[in-house]
Amino acid sequence: MNKQNELQSVLSNKKKVLIIGPNGAGKSTFAAKLGKCYDFEVCHLDKLFWLENWNAVEKADFEDKVNGILRSEKKYIIDGDYFFNLEKRLEHADLVIWIKIPLFLCVANIVKRRFKYMTNARPDVTEGCDEKLNLSFLLYALKYNKRSGKQTKELLDNVYDKELFVIDSYKKLKNYC
Repeated sequence: MNKQNELQSVLSNKKKVLIIGPNGAGKSTFAAKLGKCYDFEVCHLDKLFWLENWNAVEKADFEDKVNGILRSEKKYIIDGDYFFNLEKRLEHADLVIWIKIPLFLCVANIVKRRFKYMTNARPDVTEGCDEKLNLSFLLYALKYNKRSGKQTKELLDNVYDKELFVIDSYKKLKNYC
């Protein structure tokens, strides 16, 4: 089965899809592609969590927004890796796509993204959140496996009992849709 047919088969009859993975893995770009190809509403958690100038919303407001999406009757894809509410999102998901590409590629993508969005806004974040690049964020991204990757795997192994689709290479990710 070719990559496109494999993904199409996985997505058939799915209504509530999560895309998770490290910073810079391509979650938002992939979610937008899938949304367009398969007619899903796309919800970027970064757009819900951040106010202008990278100020976080109140946690209760964020939770209310996410709960509204989870209760929706529409087909949706939620992209983002906010571990603190992942378990709640897993309860509603009928498919999780976990992008697990090497972290050095994620860091390279973060650097490329910084230059791509130097003069215009990213479509997956709140207006007024200008793309930034600093060493502490790159180090944060490199620590994904220790920081939340291990906990995510435990949740998926112990709590989530529906379909999991892992994309473990950048080449595979680029070949879908």
